[in-house]
Amino acid sequence: MEVDVRSERGLGLIGSIFALVAGFLCVVPYIKVFAPILSLVALILILLALKGTGDKVGDERPFKYGLYGIAALIAGVVVIFTLIILFTAVVSVSPVSTVTVHYAVHSVHVEQTTTNTGNTPGSAAFGALAIAVIVALIAVTAALSAHFGKRAWEAMYEITGVKEFHETAKWLWWGALTLLILVGSILLLIAAIYQIIAFYSLPAVLEVYRG
Repeated sequence: MEVDVRSERGLGLIGSIFALVAGFLCVVPYIKVFAPILSLVALILILLALKGTGDKVGDERPFKYGLYGIAALIAGVVVIFTLIILFTAVVSVSPVSTVTVHYAVHSVHVEQTTTNTGNTPGSAAFGALAIAVIVALIAVTAALSAHFGKRAWEAMYEITGVKEFHETAKWLWWGALTLLILVGSILLLIAAIYQIIAFYSLPAVLEVYRG
């Protein structure tokens, strides 16, 4: 049986291009505020493409794993930003030490209190711990989201036979694992390019064999 996936191919292609453009917008001054909006539109279009393709061939894996990956990414980002706000609020309250000095002036007892604010070894240790926790959460979020994304693109490869979906899965996974170093961003860029090529190469009609 043949199924028409022209609309899914178009949605996936446009969404993938939007996602790539949004990634570049993140580093462009003044217009980078539009990056989150474009990213959201891209995610919706890609999910619709995965959902439509999966429904037409009777395989829910692309949409299910894609949705799990996006949910893991959003949850991780929310937790990370919440912790950043909390850590910043705690660190901004500098430790205060009070010193009382007693001295006499012309036989009159005078008491003066001075307040000393500044960093202490304890606050420095807390700051280091906060950074370590945030970095660890970034790594976990990237790996978990990429795990589900990898499975979604591998499922698309199995369904469509388009090898670029398999390449997308591979580079996405390795890019997420090395995200904390410069090479990770390069690998994710390669994955994004392969994703565009994959949807562009997707046949308009798929042959589906139902048992």
